[in-house]
Parts: sequence; structure tokens; C-alpha cells
Amino acid sequence: MVAPLTEEHAAGTLVPRIVEVALDAAERVLAADDEQRLTGADLLVRAARVRAAVLAAGAAGRPVAVLRGHDVGAVAAVLGVIASGSPVVVLDPTTPAERLRHYVEPAGATVCVSDARRADVAAQVVPTVIDPDSDPAAPAGADHLAAAAELLAVPARPQDPAVIVYTSGSTGRPKGVACDHRSILHDAWVNSLGTGCYDAGSVVAHLLPMAFSAGIGVTLACLLVGARQELFDPRRRSVAELPAWMRRTGVDVLHASPAILRGAMAALAPGERMDGLVSVTVAGETVHGGELSTIRAAVGPRCVLRNRYGSTETWLMAEFRLDPADPSPQGATPVGFAVPGARFEVQDEDGARHPHGTGRVVVTSPWLTGSYWGAPERTAEVYRDNPDGTRSFLTSDVGSLDEDGCLRLLGRTDHSVKVRGLLVEPGEVDALLFAQPDVREAVVVGRPDPRTGRTVLVAYVVPTGARPQASAVRAVVRENLPAHMVPAHVVFLEALPRTERGKLDRSRLPEPPTSTAVFQNPRSSWEQVVHEQFAAVLELQEFSVHDDFFELGGDSLAAEALVARMTDLLDNPRVPVTTALLVSAPTVAQFAAASRRTVRNERPTLVPLRPAREGAGDGEDASPLFFVAGAGSAAVALRTLAHRVDHPGPVFGLQANGLENRALPDWSIERIARRHLAVVRELQPHGPYRFVGHSMGGLVAYEMVRELRAAGEEVDLLVELDSFAPDPALMPPRTFPTLFARVKDDVSVALTGILPDPGRGHYRRFHHQGIVIGRRYSAPAYDGRVLVVVAADDHDAAYRRRWERHLTGQWSLVEVPGMHNSILRDPFVDAVAAHVSVALAEVRRARRGRRTPPGPCGSQPAAEDPAPVPQSAATS
Repeated sequence: MVAPLTEEHAAGTLVPRIVEVALDAAERVLAADDEQRLTGADLLVRAARVRAAVLAAGAAGRPVAVLRGHDVGAVAAVLGVIASGSPVVVLDPTTPAERLRHYVEPAGATVCVSDARRADVAAQVVPTVIDPDSDPAAPAGADHLAAAAELLAVPARPQDPAVIVYTSGSTGRPKGVACDHRSILHDAWVNSLGTGCYDAGSVVAHLLPMAFSAGIGVTLACLLVGARQELFDPRRRSVAELPAWMRRTGVDVLHASPAILRGAMAALAPGERMDGLVSVTVAGETVHGGELSTIRAAVGPRCVLRNRYGSTETWLMAEFRLDPADPSPQGATPVGFAVPGARFEVQDEDGARHPHGTGRVVVTSPWLTGSYWGAPERTAEVYRDNPDGTRSFLTSDVGSLDEDGCLRLLGRTDHSVKVRGLLVEPGEVDALLFAQPDVREAVVVGRPDPRTGRTVLVAYVVPTGARPQASAVRAVVRENLPAHMVPAHVVFLEALPRTERGKLDRSRLPEPPTSTAVFQNPRSSWEQVVHEQFAAVLELQEFSVHDDFFELGGDSLAAEALVARMTDLLDNPRVPVTTALLVSAPTVAQFAAASRRTVRNERPTLVPLRPAREGAGDGEDASPLFFVAGAGSAAVALRTLAHRVDHPGPVFGLQANGLENRALPDWSIERIARRHLAVVRELQPHGPYRFVGHSMGGLVAYEMVRELRAAGEEVDLLVELDSFAPDPALMPPRTFPTLFARVKDDVSVALTGILPDPGRGHYRRFHHQGIVIGRRYSAPAYDGRVLVVVAADDHDAAYRRRWERHLTGQWSLVEVPGMHNSILRDPFVDAVAAHVSVALAEVRRARRGRRTPPGPCGSQPAAEDPAPVPQSAATS
């Protein structure tokens, strides 16, 4: 039986050790994918075939590329190339050919080992492509003992380069790192037995692309140790398959990024666990204590968690180990302690190195032997040979090193910024935001303000569910960190952009919305007062009196909060302070002036959300589009959607009477519809009409189009935006925890519009009243054109899909990501706007077709109606 891998093996070379392990495991599986399983004997035979093909191509000694899938063939190809005496350059099969040339040309590779599926791409990258598996001239190699001898025929030296791995390029152009046999052998021992992570009896889930250091490291370490590697490609298969796949293959060791683990845990059924795992390693990005707790709840009680830190230039550098009984850390998890044979220091701004403190991280080890391929000047910038025979590498990471040797990462040298003259590590803000329960991912970067030239912080946030307010995100930072660390912009995304290897791609982070307005401070005492109210609601300090409230991150809830503050501030305002006023005057300068006017609002239920597009002509294409707000919702909540929808004409919002004016509310859907129709027909006496109704507003819009059709008017389109069908039986049951809670709610509803209740409580009261009257409304089927949009992630989505019996004309149903209210806001609103825009374009196209002039000889062409929309659900 082969001896276990030890640190002393690092003085040797790769191929003899792997051959020894494979001979010992001749009948045992060492590598497997979903199609093939390679025993030690199979591995030797296939690797010898690759070696012979490489030598026949005349590539001995020069780098050779490998372009295959994430499969056992790639494992054999890597071994075969190294055994030929050539350094191997593994290429990522998901990367375009043009990008792959940026790797092979600096490496000097002219030969590529590929397979039939990827041979065409390989031919675009190198002049010579070989496929030993399909080459009839290749040696059969049926005798694994003879194959072993062939693999050992070209002995290497420990200091020879065996692998060239390219960096991620996070600090510039990707660099090829030449890794010799010694460093790879030592890293394999550190990854496995040196840290107690796995041994020859383990089954390791190999999910990491072999083109990158973490992936090729797992490939070679498993071969050197004798562990079985089960290959799974999460970029070509759903991560939701991972738990079942691990159970089926018997995996007990998992290396994965936090993103992959999140996907795997999301696929678990309630109460289900990945209890076969004894070791889980996370690496590649910061992992937080709350996330570790979630992982621990999803794995078995004997599972050890490891947070690891490494780089292409150094392999594995540090590990933070959590045994089952250890408590989860608070905040960002440390990357831990230096692995055996290595030590850490931190370098200050003057270049001095210290055994503890904060600074640029330096790692030193006798096994650190890498260099940048063909770039001695770049190598000299960061590598240093020490008198004691060790070597040091100056990383681009900024860290805090405790006296006991525990390292915490704070960010990278190229990410630190100065805000108001103070140095800020955005990673501190990242960690704080990441710890919030409604935030899945977050990253904060520094960007120059184009108007002032000053650096400001921008937070990119991926919510876990409903999007929080931008002001709430800033408030969390303000409560926990100094004021200069509060982000000036909060940008909500569905996911953070990542590179092909799953790392955060900062170059693809979108620019935050910027104002073209001139920066100007308040010019009067009243503008100063209004500016202070804007600042309090938005959690911002520096912005111009000409900046738009909504572009600064304000949403409908923030607008309601501003209205409440202004109402309290003004004892007897000349003009009612409403969200409609804010929509029409969204800057400090405009709002300050508008709140002093004496003009009375003659249409309190109508809110202009957007004027007609510039250049919109007369006629039907310039017809208004009407949005109907939901129960207790001001029409301002629909402003973002109104601006994203592609529609030439103006867009108006309709909201409940009494919501923002002194009046009693309407107590039926029919009464609300008639009130809205009076306003609509004053603006647009005749059709064609187009309506979008959200939530209860969908029921109101449904009644409006029915009454318009009964009056002989044309209705082009009705969009039901996450609304229930007009039948109380198709709505979820209304429940209360106690009888007292129900009575309390009924009393509150009965007082709607009677007792003054400024602020959000007023809107909430109208919301409950709207729910009550919505449940009293029922109506027959409608045969016009309808688009039903359902928020797929909302708990009531199943109820809001039940429209079949009420729509007998041309209609379709689409689902969009997000919750009931979050689909009106970033990052989900774009999907809604896209569907509504397509529907509007179709009705405009159909109407143009009906206006086509007569053809030759007075013939009349048929109307150009769009193809019927299937009455089935589609997913966006």
C-alpha cells in the first residue's frame, strides 16, 4: 500500500508520486464524472496516450494547452502533458476563443490537447490540435504497467515548472504564474493531510474549473493523495442538483464558493440536510458569520467548516477552521492562520514589515517558488528571495494580523479610497451590509462624483427578497460606522457581476445614476429647511438643491415619510403637502417653491407621472397611459415603472380619493372606477384607452374598462399587475390571530378618511380599507386584450394566477421575479416594464395595421393584427 503524502514529498516531483498512487489504486476509481469512471489503471493508460500524442506533435518542453470539459478526460490530459516534460496550461471551455488567445500566446503554447466537442475552438487558438481519445494512430496502451513506465520516461527536476496558471486579472491584465513541482506537492499536502481535510479514503466533490489555481490544485492534490475526485460542473448544471448528486456519489468533502453553497442550500427541502459531509471548505470571497451559521444548519453534526485564503501566486496560504462545537464568528470571518510552512507579515506604507498590525499582507515560505512566466521584472516587484532560503510574496490584500497570527482581510490595495480626506476600506461597509437579513450580497466601491470631483461611496446591494429602501441601507451604515462611510448611492441589482471563475467582476458594476444638474447648496432659509427634510429621509448629507428626490434613491415609502415630516413641520400649509406634489416638484428647489404656492389641486386623485416623450406626435400614439395604484398606495409608487415603460404619450397615475386630500373614501370598486373615469374622460374624451392596474388597482382598472366598453368606447389594453381576479372565492382567506385583532382592524377601516392620521399610518388605513372593498367585488368575464403579470416570488402568486375564467379574449400571463411591491422597484421593475412595453407596442402595431390605406383598385387590405397570444403562463 502506498505511503500517505507527507511534507517531505515536496522535495520530489509530481509524476512519480501520481504513478505510484495509480498503481496502488489500479482497480479503484480515482476520478469520475457522470459518464466515465477512471480507475488507477485507466488513468495511467489514458495519460500515457496523451503524453505520446504531445511528443509526436513536437511540443516537448514547451507549454501545452488543454481545452476540454470538466471531466475525467481533462484529468488524464493534465497528467499526460506534465509527464511529457511540458508545463500544462489549462484553458476554460466557457471562455471565448479571442480571450483564450490572451493566455496561450504569452505562454508560447502552439499545441492544444482537446476533444471532439471543443476541437473547433481549439483550432482558433493554436495551430496544432490533438485529440488522443479519437486519434486512431494513437498507441492503444492497454497495459497499464507499460503505460506507467512511459509516464516515468522523462524525469523532471523539482524546480521545473509543471503548471502555468493565469491570475484572475482583478488587479490588471491576467498574469501567467509558473508553478513548479515542489510548490504543487507542498500545496497538495497542505490542502489534504497537512490540515486534516481529507486523505486517500475521501471522496472529494470537484466543482472548481481546472483553468484556475483552485481547480487545478484539487485535481492534482486528489491524484497525489489518492482521494477519489467526483467532477461536477456548476456552470453547465443546476446547482440545485448538487445535494442529490453528492448523496448519490458518496461525496464527503466539498470545496465551493459561497455563491455555489447558497444555491445548493436553497435547493434543500425543509428539514433536509447534506449530512454526508465531513468537511466543507469555502473560499474565493468574504464569508460572513451569519452565512456560516446557515451552512452549519444544512450539514451534518460531524462536519468541519474551513474558510480558506490563497492566490494563484502562492496556492493555499491560510485556513480558519470551525469544528462542530465552535461558535460561529461575528461579522466577516477571518481567513485564519498561516498553513504549515508559511508565515504572515503586514507591510506598512513605508515598506516596513511587521509581525502584527494592519497593512499589506506578505506571505513567506520555503515552498513559495512561483514566478510570472516570461516577466522577470513583474516577478521582482512582488517576489523576494530571503537569506534563509525562504521566499516572500507581497499580495495586493490589506489585512489585520493579530498577535496570535490570525489574519482578517479588509480589502485590496486598489480598492481603498479617501472620502473627505479620510482613508476608507470599503470592505468594512461590505461586511456590515452583508450581515443584514434582507441583503444577500453587497459590495461597496469608491467612485468620483462627476460634478464635484470628490470621491463618494457606491453600495451595490442584492436583496434577499423585497427590496429595502435606499435610505434604510444608508441608515444601517450611519448607525454603525462614521458618517464619511455612508454610501452616497445605493444601486440594487439582481446579482453581482462575476468573472468566468466566479469572482466579483468590479469592471461590470454599473455606474450609479448621476444628475446633470449643477451642484448648488440651499440659497434661502426655506430651501435649507426643505434640504434638511430631504436629507433626513434619504439619509444623505451632500446633494444639490437641483437633484431629483427619486434619482437620489427615494421611493414611494420615502416619499410618504417626507410628506409626513413636512406636514408636521407646516402648521397650516397653503397647499396640501402630498406625494403628488413631490412628483411634480421632485427637487429641493422645486419642492420649496411649490409648497409656498396657493394654487389649489383640482384633481387630487390624478398624479402626472411622466410627460409625453419628446417628439411624440398627435393622434393615438400620443394617447395617455393610465396607471391605477393599489389599496393605500399613492400613485408615486408607480413612477419608476412609468419612466421605464416604452410609451410615446404621457403617463398618469390614479389614486384613492381622500388618500392625499380632505375627503371621505369611496366604499366600492365600482364607485372608485366611476370617479377615476370622470377624470380620465376629462383628459381623454374618447378611446383608445390603455390601463395598467397594480394590486387592488387591477380590480378598479378591470371595472373601468368594462364600463368604457359598455359605453361604446375602445380599450386597446388592460394590464393586470399582480392583481387577484374579480372573484372573492379566488382570493386567499383573510385571517386574524385573535378576535380582538379582527375587531381592531374593522374599527380602523371604519375610520378611514374620518379621523386625521398623517404619515404612513394614514396610508396603511387606506390599504386595509381597500382590501375590504376588494373582497366585495365580483364581475363577469372580459373579452378584451389583457396582459396578466404575476410576481413569481410572492407568497400569494398562486392565487394571482387564477384568471382563466375571467378572460375570454386575447390574453397572456407572464411571471417576473420579485415580490408584490418590489416588482415596482429596482432591480425587478425592468422585467415588468419590458413586458408592458411589448404589449403596448403590439397594440400600436395592430392599430397602425387597421389604418393602412386601401390597396390597388380600391381593395382594402386585412388588418395587421398581431399573432394571438397563447393563454398559458410564460416565465420572465
